[in-house]
Amino acid sequence: MQLHVLDGGQIDILNWDVFQPGVGPGVRRRLADSCYLIVHPRGTLIWDTGLGDRLAGVPAGLTIPDIAVFHVENPLADQLTALGHPPNTIDYLALSHFHPDHVGNVGLFEAATLLVQDDEYAAAFGPAPGDHGFDPDTYPTLRAGDATLLRGDHDVFGDGAVVIKRLPGHTPGGQSLLVRLPHTGAVLISGDLTHSLDNWTGRVVPAHNSDPAETLRSLAAAERLLAEENAVLWVQHDLDQQSKLLDHYT
Repeated sequence: MQLHVLDGGQIDILNWDVFQPGVGPGVRRRLADSCYLIVHPRGTLIWDTGLGDRLAGVPAGLTIPDIAVFHVENPLADQLTALGHPPNTIDYLALSHFHPDHVGNVGLFEAATLLVQDDEYAAAFGPAPGDHGFDPDTYPTLRAGDATLLRGDHDVFGDGAVVIKRLPGHTPGGQSLLVRLPHTGAVLISGDLTHSLDNWTGRVVPAHNSDPAETLRSLAAAERLLAEENAVLWVQHDLDQQSKLLDHYT
């Protein structure tokens, strides 16, 4: 089994106080927007899809006024093709949640089966997706595709090597991904359970959050899981950490 860390773009947050209350208004921070390819003997899984490849080659990026600027240098499709796993060959698509910076390339994976919590799916396609920060225009292909709706943890390949962990709070059905690698050991890929390593250390609950109390319970559950598995937390948006991880692991 192999785990590949992919570059899904970078995000300039224009007001970091939204994600780390108390730092003060106007503080900017650049985040990674990592994606991950798992190549398992029983199939392939893409975890999150980053920002849209359509932004590649746009020097100024895409500005979301008062929120963020999105940048893409390396198209995700090109990275997957170079690894010998072009998007149309991927078996499973798992999204940590449906926010725009995680669904930017879902249209590349129309042949894949979506793995998602049922309440996340209901919120994303329900009457008020905007209440959760979702925009159906950013994931138009998912409604028609194959989907497996989950109610809790899910063992993707049936052997315990790749397990979706239900850790809601940031959104109604937020997920993280536990990968038990034979040589590297266990890693927990965060989704948006936390947005930086310092936020994780401080157990910070951002203002942009579906259920703060649920987030605190999920943070505590993740802490227990890391201890039980002797696992390392990979924070998808932590630029310093993720820049060091752009490689493959076994």
